[in-house]
Amino acid sequence: MGKKLLMIDDDAGIAKVVELASRDYGIEFKAIGTPLTAVAEFTDFRPDIVILDLIMPGKDGIDVLNEILATGISTRIVLTSGYGDTYLRLARSVAKFHETAQVDVLRKPFRRNDLLDLLNSLSGA
Repeated sequence: MGKKLLMIDDDAGIAKVVELASRDYGIEFKAIGTPLTAVAEFTDFRPDIVILDLIMPGKDGIDVLNEILATGISTRIVLTSGYGDTYLRLARSVAKFHETAQVDVLRKPFRRNDLLDLLNSLSGA
């Protein structure tokens, strides 16, 4: 069974870049542009990895992270933010509260090589 990646980010351009790179690694990709349906999509899709933007309109990424972790579904979380370390530290605290060790950071704007390294680690290539 192939790996699955869910991206929750309101920036369609970034999502497209991640989608194209994911295809090269044989990773099934799904993007959600709104955080309002993120948890429902997460539970239906059951991805191996989630790339979650922390700053989105309509609902805070920290809330989405907390709700995803509260499902108990095992997944690797990669947090993205271009707004500095404050949000990333808060998100890591939320993950620690849920006793989740699989939380990584991909700072925006991220480099292509950083994305490819992440996808390579997921695909097992």
